[in-house]
Amino acid sequence: MTLRPSVRSLATLLALIAFPAVGSAQDRFTTENFVVSAPTKALAKTFGEYAEKYRREKAIDWLGAEMKPWPARCPLTVVVEPNRTGGETTFTFVSSNGASAVGSQKMKIFGGVEQLLNSVLPHEVTHTVFAHHFGQAVPRWADEGGSVYSENDEERYQHDVRCRELLNTGKGFRLPVLFSMNKYPPDMHTLYAEGYSVVSFLVARGKAGGRKQFLEFVRVGMMNDNRNWEQAARQVYQFDSVDDLQLEWIQSLKASRPVRLDTGKAAGPDAISADPKPRTTAVLASSARSPQTRTSPVGVPLLDEPVVARGVPPATEPTGRAPTTTAPPLPTPLKLGAPEVPVRR
Repeated sequence: MTLRPSVRSLATLLALIAFPAVGSAQDRFTTENFVVSAPTKALAKTFGEYAEKYRREKAIDWLGAEMKPWPARCPLTVVVEPNRTGGETTFTFVSSNGASAVGSQKMKIFGGVEQLLNSVLPHEVTHTVFAHHFGQAVPRWADEGGSVYSENDEERYQHDVRCRELLNTGKGFRLPVLFSMNKYPPDMHTLYAEGYSVVSFLVARGKAGGRKQFLEFVRVGMMNDNRNWEQAARQVYQFDSVDDLQLEWIQSLKASRPVRLDTGKAAGPDAISADPKPRTTAVLASSARSPQTRTSPVGVPLLDEPVVARGVPPATEPTGRAPTTTAPPLPTPLKLGAPEVPVRR
């Protein structure tokens, strides 16, 4: 949902955007659940109020109800830095009496004020909703894909376009590979774009209760050390297998074009000729890595046959059986894995 601030708030934000205070955070503002540090008191107050707003809205969107106040406030550091955009939210998890929960959390966002408020902040706040709901680290594709789903219309559109580009050039991950990732892969762009696309497909399949059904799919899939996705596909969405899920997801992309949700118009040749220059948008990575930017044309052709994806499923399932897949592995499978990174949501 695109944020629509009041006239008074908008005037304040325009002033802050026009004359941003660049640099490290200096002033603080405390809300019920956040301690915000920002270059100015006005910015700290604005981000604190918006953080609480998104915390309430995203919890209702995904969980159906607001979350209880957190036992300890989440530190939120805001750095106004127009030349790059990103954020990270770090959690520690603790176990007690057989149950796991968030032990501590902290959030840092950096970029231009407008994009921070409209995209980065709701993205990072959605990570907190997922972390507190599951009480443990969430699979990367679901966590990042669901958080992109919480961003504004333009960011979702850009990720949709990017996913189609990747699949058209054979650079996507097969879903058994994507679902099994416990670490961020070197190719962060693909995880974000494809994760968002799959989340959108599954949420839409669930219709009115689509987000709750998606969270149930993730809960079941995370069982058995994040290797229970075949059962999750059958139990939650009645697919015969993850490969069947993948096939229907690809078919849904072939049957549609990326749509700008704010206009309701599908992208196509006219859109490309009307705006020949590629649009640039930041990948809102919840990562300690340096954020990167990408360029995507406004329009993208429909997916053509064959749509191929990289990677092979894990060598074995918990039962010891070799996992089945209808798509043969590529001659040189992608080697998954990345250096250890903090648990980020």
